[in-house]
Parts: sequence; structure tokens; C-alpha cells
Amino acid sequence: MYPARHLARGALLLGLISALAGGLPAGAARAQTGGPQYVVQAGDTLYDIARSFGLTLEALQAANPGLNPDTLTVGSSLTIPGFEGVSGTLSTHALELGETLDSLALRVGLKRDTLVRLNGVANPDLLYISEPAVIVEQADAGPAIPNATTFSAAAGEGLLEFAAAHAQNPWALAAANRLDHPGMVLPQADVVVPGGEQTTSALPYPLNSVKLGPLPAVQGHTVSIQVDSAIPVTLTGSLGGSVLHFSADAPEATRQYALQGIYRLADPNLYPLTISGSDADGRSVWLSQRLAVRAGDYASDGPLSVDPATIDPAVTLRESAQIADIAAPVTPRRYWDGLMVLPSVGSFRSMFGSLRSYNGGPYDSFHGGVDFSGAEDRPITAPAAGVVVFTGKLTVRGNATVIDHGWGVYTGYWHQSQILVQVGDEVTTGQIPF
Repeated sequence: MYPARHLARGALLLGLISALAGGLPAGAARAQTGGPQYVVQAGDTLYDIARSFGLTLEALQAANPGLNPDTLTVGSSLTIPGFEGVSGTLSTHALELGETLDSLALRVGLKRDTLVRLNGVANPDLLYISEPAVIVEQADAGPAIPNATTFSAAAGEGLLEFAAAHAQNPWALAAANRLDHPGMVLPQADVVVPGGEQTTSALPYPLNSVKLGPLPAVQGHTVSIQVDSAIPVTLTGSLGGSVLHFSADAPEATRQYALQGIYRLADPNLYPLTISGSDADGRSVWLSQRLAVRAGDYASDGPLSVDPATIDPAVTLRESAQIADIAAPVTPRRYWDGLMVLPSVGSFRSMFGSLRSYNGGPYDSFHGGVDFSGAEDRPITAPAAGVVVFTGKLTVRGNATVIDHGWGVYTGYWHQSQILVQVGDEVTTGQIPF
């Protein structure tokens, strides 16, 4: 797959806390007093716990006198200082796409102000996907709403009109959404209607779920976004300035996918992810949150000597733009099925993403593919079904072929000894077309 265009720059934000390993074990030891408790989990170290809650090791040890960091016991409880006025057992929750402090508070039965204090949130609008937020189990917490459907109020619609349209008692609806009066809801705010079998989330109807993977997002990798909806919706979106194209295996399908590559040299940072959609009746939904992109673990190749014409920006930029134009269309049909296979039995010679220096220059470029050792007994094979959309000789890439596999997925083959296919040819997995 060709690399995506460079993601837009954004302001670097630090996470609220570090992720904590494992789940709460059964049979936790008796909690100490004087503050909220954290139950030690498998793999925890005292240093990790202190760092997770923004503490020094000394402060954590001072709050737990007699604690031996070398004999930390799974299931024992530690007092976590610095949370005045908060009691209960602390845990973490990875924020989901579209989730806010308000929706999380409703889900777990906490007050919004409590979540702000627990996490030291300066700007609640800058939360990011998978950010581990601290939550607390309190005996006097308000009623949680584990099952509900979230709706976006229409422009100009108040809670009274909303309640009538959804056959709800306006006062009960206001209470469920922590509002003092049915007239306090803001236009186009999210409204939670308790009941049903769906787990409460920040996703407005008709969106049932949005799954991103693999996470964390990494330079040079691809992010897959799966959206399930209760009814068919038309979706679009963007990630860091790159347009998202959603595709499905059948018209009017309620499960759609978007695939987006992340540029190998994108800054490790937070990038805006936006998804919007509308149904047949014109009702719209909109989600926006930041996605953290981490640095990839790539090698550096040794210095290389090449023909100066192949690294001349006047040549390389023009050729890269040509390849990008070839691979820009998103074919709605998905040709492949299952995992792709390797396009050669030859051994790897250079991997994707490795930094490179050409003719004594700086290490400011990277290898955009995988090199295989080719020979007559190691032919190129199609890694998946698709349609040939380009063949020809290029200055940098030599004899080249590009296959469209559908849904925006392309594969390219460079430095071929000869080209044996034509534009428009259909290929199958494992076929030897070149």
C-alpha cells in the first residue's frame, strides 16, 4: 500500500495517566484509610503505580508507611495521595471515540467535577482516543446508566420536544441526563435515553459502534475504522487532513470500513479524527476526537550510492505525485478476501520504513517498500486479487506495475526485469502475471 499523505501537525498533549496492566483481582486485601485506594495488579511495580497517578515514589511510600516495594503483593491495596475529598477504589477506563467527561460520568455514575479532579483535566475538549482516564468506585456514587441509547438533538430542538418525539417523560429524562430542568438542554446536544440492551456510549444513534485498530496508531502503519450502524448511513470523515473513504461489501450495508495509511515520517503527535454521516431521512451525526500516533520502530540502512538523477527532487517529486494520482481512486469493490500473501519467495533485502542516506546526504528519507531478492526461480506473484491499473517504465522505480485491490488498497512492484501484464488485466492470489 502506498504511504498516505503527511498528517497535519497538531499540538502535542500529554496523556492523563499511563495505562495500568490487568484487571482487578478477586480477594483484594483490606484497604488502608486516608484516601482512595488502588488494588495492585499483576505486573505492577511501585514506580509504575506512582507514575500512573502523577506521584513521586517518595510520596507514594509516605502514604503507605511500612510498604516494601520489593515485595509488592498482587491484590493488596495502596492509598493514593493527592485526591482530597475522594474515596473509593481507583481504576482506569480507555476513552472511546466521541466519549466525553459528561458521557463517561453518566456511564459510571460519577459527577463530572469528580472526573475533572481525578484526572487534572485542564481542557475537557482535548481528550484523545484510548486515553486512560482515572475513575473511582464510590459507595455514594450516583446511579450509573449502563444501558441506554444516545441521540443527538436536532438543531433548535429542546429537551421537551425531544422527550415528546421519543415518548419519554421530560422530567425523568432531565434527571437521567443530570439536568435540573427539561429546558436546560442545549441545541444539538447529546441526550441519553435509558433502557434497552445497548451499552451506554457517546455514539449518537444510529451509530452502534466504532472500532479502531490496531492501536496505538504508529508511523507507517494503517488504521482500520469499522463503523456499525442500526440503519444504513452515508459516512465520510478525515484523519489528520487525509480524507476517509468508507466502503462496504454490499449496498445499504450497516457495517462500513475505512482504511488510512499513516505517513512514515509523520510527527508522533495527536491528530484530529472526524467521522460524520447522514441517513435517508437527512438526520446527521458527527464525531471528532484526537488520535495519538506513536513513533515506529524502524532501522537505518547503510549509506547508499545511486545515480544522482534518481534522487533529484525535480524527478522524485514528480514521480511520487504520479504514483499518488494512480492510487488515489477508492474502488468500492473489494477484490481481496482474507490475508494477502507474500509477492515473492525471495529473501528480504531491505524492509519498509528504514531511514536512508543517499550519496553522503542526511538520513532524511525512508525506504517506501520491501526489497526481495529476485531471479528467474523467484518470480513475482500477485499477493491478492485485483486489477492492473498501471504498467510502464519510471525513472526512479524502473519497470513498474500497480494493482488496485479495492477499498483504496494498492500494491506496487518496481525494478522488474520485464512486464507481462496490461492495464485492465484481472489477477488472482498467487498468480504469476509479471
